[in-house]
Amino acid sequence: MKSISTLLKLFYLVLLIPFLASCEKEDNNIEVPTVSYGLTVLNQGSWSGNNAGLTYFNFADSLSYTDLFSGRNGRGLGDTGNDILRYGSKIYIAVSGSNTVEVVDLKGNSIKQIISKDASNQQEETRSLAAYNGKVYVTLFDGYVARIDTASLAIDNKVAVGNNPEGIAITNGKIYVANSGGMNYPNYDKTVSVIDVATFKELKKIEVVINPDKVQVDSYGDVYVISNGNYGYATPVVPFTLQRIDSKTDVAETISGIEPYNFTISGDKAYCYYYSYTTKEKKFMVYDVKSEKILTNNFISDGTTISTIPYSIDVNPATGDVYIGESDGYSTGKMNCYSSDGKFKFSFNTGIQPTGIAFLTNKY
Repeated sequence: MKSISTLLKLFYLVLLIPFLASCEKEDNNIEVPTVSYGLTVLNQGSWSGNNAGLTYFNFADSLSYTDLFSGRNGRGLGDTGNDILRYGSKIYIAVSGSNTVEVVDLKGNSIKQIISKDASNQQEETRSLAAYNGKVYVTLFDGYVARIDTASLAIDNKVAVGNNPEGIAITNGKIYVANSGGMNYPNYDKTVSVIDVATFKELKKIEVVINPDKVQVDSYGDVYVISNGNYGYATPVVPFTLQRIDSKTDVAETISGIEPYNFTISGDKAYCYYYSYTTKEKKFMVYDVKSEKILTNNFISDGTTISTIPYSIDVNPATGDVYIGESDGYSTGKMNCYSSDGKFKFSFNTGIQPTGIAFLTNKY
């Protein structure tokens, strides 16, 4: 027979169950405060771990929510978050391992999953995103670019490009797509496809350094491409190379003195970083796209450091602050905020391998 004290404990536990359940429900239904005053980080997750996710950070109270998507939707985001894009009142996420483009509202609620299929009805792997004039464009790793109508949230057309396309950017009425050929080692692709926006047809291919990957554009109509080279696995070694394409002539030239691994352009500045997985060397560089000069090879000016692997770089268009994501590669991630002159401001924890940011500001 149970003692009186045991029965009392059970009685109080029964009374507490609704309260505990309501706390859990609130935690899984995150109330994002003002959507114009925060940011959402895409966490890539571990390779084939099916654990991509979103972290929300609120500027008002400096609090972060490390699993926004599953908290909002009661399910995971999927496998390998590759790119994130804010366009209007929606956020588009390329989840490459799950072969989807997840569309969410600014609070992280899922609106639709978009899936592209090839001629044999096989799902196509999604890689990178760009937007223009009411359309979102996504590179598909089997050699296509798909166009998404943002009203119907359906793919309305596809165009063939080169092998294993990665980065994509739009300027001067043309879409530029980096054809990496990354699955064809050691025979990488070395072209950038140029697509006419109006007709959605490929106009030409521009030859660049092997294994082109990331693409950005500036306000002057120039296109910047990082080629990954051969990672030092062949002779001669082809290093990471930054190139500039004049979108009026579509002529490419190499920019010497800088070897970025990743970059983003804001205003007249390209913020870049380099990381060597062999030597662990890190560099944080700034290149002026107007004067076409390297401003510094040491952007972080206050002596602080990125302690693990730099994994992403973004700029808040409303403030000019620079965000550098870092990862230990396995379990945790962190986002570090620096002022535009390289002084540390704050950091917050993220999920595994923070790979990009959607800023929730009124500037869009």
